[in-house]
Amino acid sequence: MQFQVKLSRMIDRDLALEIEKEAAYVSPYLCQLKVTTERTAVDVKVSEGIVEHEVRGKVERYLETMLAKFRKIDEKVYFRHQRQDNQPFATDVYNELKQRGWLFELGPGHIGLTGLALILMRKIDETFAKLYYEHFGAIECIYPALIRADLLSKCGYLESHPNTVSLVTHLINDFDVIEEFRQANVEDQKFRIPNKEAIATPHICLNPAACFPCYQSFRGQDIEKEGRVLTWLGRVFRYESTNITGLDRLWEFNVRELVFIGNDEFVTTSRQKFIQLIEKKLNQWDLECQIETATDVFFATVSGAKTFWQQSLEVKYEIRLAVEPEKKDETRSIAGGSINMHNNFFGNRFNISCDGQPAFTGCVGLGLERWLLAIFTQHGFEPENWPALLQSDVFG
Repeated sequence: MQFQVKLSRMIDRDLALEIEKEAAYVSPYLCQLKVTTERTAVDVKVSEGIVEHEVRGKVERYLETMLAKFRKIDEKVYFRHQRQDNQPFATDVYNELKQRGWLFELGPGHIGLTGLALILMRKIDETFAKLYYEHFGAIECIYPALIRADLLSKCGYLESHPNTVSLVTHLINDFDVIEEFRQANVEDQKFRIPNKEAIATPHICLNPAACFPCYQSFRGQDIEKEGRVLTWLGRVFRYESTNITGLDRLWEFNVRELVFIGNDEFVTTSRQKFIQLIEKKLNQWDLECQIETATDVFFATVSGAKTFWQQSLEVKYEIRLAVEPEKKDETRSIAGGSINMHNNFFGNRFNISCDGQPAFTGCVGLGLERWLLAIFTQHGFEPENWPALLQSDVFG
């Protein structure tokens, strides 16, 4: 079943791409939503047996929301590195890693690594952990993958990104219910839930943002004016629906996190210091990229206002790494990391103070699987072809 919905105006390419990507969350019966070449309408494809009116209303409300609240501010580029390596980009990197036995596809958006892929990802992480210690005196931490749902609400995540949350639950504490569940799954290789009321109301989630537990751990504390810097390797979980693809968008991925807590001057200075460090490393590893202003991907109904706020205050930068293009003669990049300023939001929410005022915070998160993708894309699968400093960092 297919139908078309006219747009109230012609839209630009960026909004068209955003509409197509976020349409994954519009309806379980929506198979595809594609903006027309003229960008004045969308073509909609729905599941077999579903009548148009069951989906059209949701699509129309979604489009109306996106068009009404979308206000574009052009990105500002603060740093750009043009790759010196003259070999062409590698293509089909994800499948090449699978064929070499370095990547195992275990399910939608969750993978395993071994061989050179695992060595490289670990060395990327170790390189930045070492830099953070040497230049910031960062304290190494560890936090769990589980996070309380009410903490996500306190951090504003459930308001802004409810569509990406992964809920964790369990069977209710009832002998008969548990036995019914057990029997339903005896001698059956398919997972079955015979009674949906057997599932407890979730109050725990898988952590969708590595930095959140850190602020909870400082609840009610007063931070010295010299500030605090912490770092850790976190497992992060974001449900991306039909947007899950290759190493670009995983449901579960690894993030090397860096958090600054202190006064406004300390956090601002620390962010600038990090940018100088990352620029040097990108040059050493000869990775084509740029650092630019950016915004988070918010749920449609709050996207316009929050996106405009982030753009206008320039509180978020992204490290955009060049990767294999989807179409010939096109360029493409992905966010290999984000550099975020929170002002005193978390200081207020968790009663963290510095100099007698709510503390300011900032964080940097590097998505390690995306760095892996960028390095194999730009430098190939043979380490002898990699830049000397990249070889040295990985192999010593």
